[in-house]
Amino acid sequence: MKVKSYKIEDIMVIEPLEKFLTGDEIKELEDKLAEAQSSGISRVVINFSKTELIYSAFISTLLGYNQKFKKAGGVIKLANPGLEVKKILEVTRLYQIFETYSSLEEALDSFKKEK
Repeated sequence: MKVKSYKIEDIMVIEPLEKFLTGDEIKELEDKLAEAQSSGISRVVINFSKTELIYSAFISTLLGYNQKFKKAGGVIKLANPGLEVKKILEVTRLYQIFETYSSLEEALDSFKKEK
């Protein structure tokens, strides 16, 4: 397993366990997002604590699922992006689309503030 997922209350946390998100990891992450959506979970945090680099295929997947979650009234938030991941989020302007937090705890707390 290259991507771990677990629930905290009604929030699905998805954690890629590899330094680089390539084909296998992206497919597994996509499966976790699909699983969350099909089970009625509308709030997701992707925790990048172990990820050093993301590729364009992952960005495509992320944007696609962001649209699906938004249409269903849900949201995907990002947590713990390292320096390189932050740079990619800035260059691609994804930080304007996704709420991004420096820790998983901050991302989870942000949901509490929305209630």
